[in-house]
Amino acid sequence: MSNKLSDILKGGHRPKAQFVEDKELQRLMEALNTHDAINALLQNLWEKDPYTYEHSHRVADFAQWIGKSLGLSSQDRVELYVCGLLHDIGKTVTPDSVLKKPGPLTPEEFSIMREHPVHSETLVKTVDDIAYLAPAIRAHHERIDGKGYPDALVGDAIPFLSRILLVADTFDAMTSTRVYRKEVDVSRTYDELIRCSGTQFDPEATRAFVASHQKLLDGLKPGKLAA
Repeated sequence: MSNKLSDILKGGHRPKAQFVEDKELQRLMEALNTHDAINALLQNLWEKDPYTYEHSHRVADFAQWIGKSLGLSSQDRVELYVCGLLHDIGKTVTPDSVLKKPGPLTPEEFSIMREHPVHSETLVKTVDDIAYLAPAIRAHHERIDGKGYPDALVGDAIPFLSRILLVADTFDAMTSTRVYRKEVDVSRTYDELIRCSGTQFDPEATRAFVASHQKLLDGLKPGKLAA
């Protein structure tokens, strides 16, 4: 199998936007994967770490879906999708010894890993038509209580798109299996998101995600697919 994203896209395996009820909105989101500059960034991410590439698409899907649950505009949802795709693009700069380490990071290594939002911001700023989203991407690890990074922003000082991204990012990270840990059960992940709502996570974005995700899972249970 080719390790070139461009070859994979030509083969018809381009990731499709999920959880989108409007076909035109879905088309706009999927078209981003063929935007020359965005595609080049994603190509680099795929070659660096396929897991992070796939994670970024899932975060993009979850983020725009939270936007739908919150009643955000189509423009906001497309912007959330872009931010999700590129929130971790700065990890292309992170050394493999840190990014792909099969175990806990040392304090020094964690400090290096925490630089990726700044690198993501820098890379997104090179793309003129989405450069305005760079601050939201930079802030995707900021916490409501000010204990996030890289700028220790507090509460409403954190861009709202960033607060949505953190919920989507955390859910996917916790429910994905990595070489250094197993995935966390979805119910336990809900509990953790709710427990940290108001300190780590934005309460409104957290409530919207948990409620809508639970509804989705209920709809996928046997006997409910035709409902």
